[in-house]
Amino acid sequence: MKRLTGGGADVAIKTLGAQQTFKNALRSLRRGGTLSSLGACSGKLQLPYEALAARLGDHRIVTTPCPGGKERMRRRMARVQAGRVNVTPLLTHRFALKDSRDAYAPFSQLRDGVIKVAIHP
Repeated sequence: MKRLTGGGADVAIKTLGAQQTFKNALRSLRRGGTLSSLGACSGKLQLPYEALAARLGDHRIVTTPCPGGKERMRRRMARVQAGRVNVTPLLTHRFALKDSRDAYAPFSQLRDGVIKVAIHP
């Protein structure tokens, strides 16, 4: 990411994910960049102190346990429905509604290259 952007992203947004997702998002930032960590990580989230030691004051980390999550989700879905955001590239797994219980396994176990799971009628 740093090579592609010429020094790193201004902002990285990490939604749900694992500890490694948090570390990767943090490492993708430019000096003075902001990491917005929404939602929860699977397991215990830890700041990678050794990776930050030399530049601890250079990043801003904003996190929230998703207060108002229902309203935020409504606004996000409205953007998707209006065609303003294309989420198709993020959908790595699809399940029928009747098989929705099976949809949680790849996501919760972070297997089969899962990014996002779609459940359709």
